[in-house]
Amino acid sequence: MEKKQVQKKKINNQKGFTLLEILVVLTIMGFLIAMVAPRLAGISGGAVDTVCDTNQNRMVTYMSSFFEQTNRYPNKLTNLVVRDDAAAALADYQIPVVSDQDPDNEAEVFANEFYSRNHLNIHYLTSEEAAVLRNMGIVKVFNLNDYSRFSDYVTTPADFNNDEQAPVAIGTEASAMEEVDVAAGVGVAMVGMGADGAATPAWTLTTGSETGWGEPEFFGRIVLGMGPECSLITSGVIANAAHCPGGIQNADNCTYNDYNLVVPRLEATIDSFDAAITAMDADGTTDGVQIDCLAYAEGTTPTGNYDAANTDGTYRQFTLEAQETWQFATMCPEGHKYPADDGDEWAIDLDASGAI
Repeated sequence: MEKKQVQKKKINNQKGFTLLEILVVLTIMGFLIAMVAPRLAGISGGAVDTVCDTNQNRMVTYMSSFFEQTNRYPNKLTNLVVRDDAAAALADYQIPVVSDQDPDNEAEVFANEFYSRNHLNIHYLTSEEAAVLRNMGIVKVFNLNDYSRFSDYVTTPADFNNDEQAPVAIGTEASAMEEVDVAAGVGVAMVGMGADGAATPAWTLTTGSETGWGEPEFFGRIVLGMGPECSLITSGVIANAAHCPGGIQNADNCTYNDYNLVVPRLEATIDSFDAAITAMDADGTTDGVQIDCLAYAEGTTPTGNYDAANTDGTYRQFTLEAQETWQFATMCPEGHKYPADDGDEWAIDLDASGAI
């Protein structure tokens, strides 16, 4: 009995923390968190970029291995378009809605950065282009047909960062991931330009968006998604389709988060547009369309002229010419190539004026 009373006295005599002491500790912890959190956020952002680069590095390796073994590209890639099942020919394909960067409303389809770095246009395949793609192994594609916020886009297009097309209301939505044969008249997403499906194609070239580009070398190239349906995955070369960690974080702004295959620029495409966009040609000769570019750090605004003396960035000139079959590239759903080429962003002399 006495032993229990002694123990009880000891317990009663133990002192706890006062309210003031707890407040002091919490204040100190708050200061420490405020100091460390920004550094941890930087590490987190760097980790996202590292994982994304690793994913793309592996995609390039797997694509190269697949191409070496089969001498073709994976089939059944994702066609980054929406199609109106009720529209007439030449007007049935459009680019999906680009994010308005407002997470408080319904998510759109493409990340804002993905679009602004590529300015995708609808390009209707000619019979020659379709034949080349089929010979490359791309026989069927799945039309994405994600109509998220498309009616809002038609009503107030200025709210969305897509300056390459005037939106047309969708009469009848086609089924999501609609399987179609690659053939003349199929609309695909092309970087920086595109043509209608007329017998003599009328070309559209991006204008007025000189800065903020991703890769000038992507001009005139078709972009297709590598989703879980493509034969790279279904054949077992890759277990699952990779997703960009940055896109996962941005899921409240955009729904599309697959990595992409940038198809080499086709000779059939060059034969069609070479004469049509001479206004973009830097030297005005007939040796191919040459474009002047300046690579610069993201977050800066380059000025001056497109030349080697410009200290705002690194000057380079690209020639838009046909590419070999093996000259594919990959791009994440936020519009970044791996490895990056020279700078974070590019200014492109779209009208050969010589000045930024």
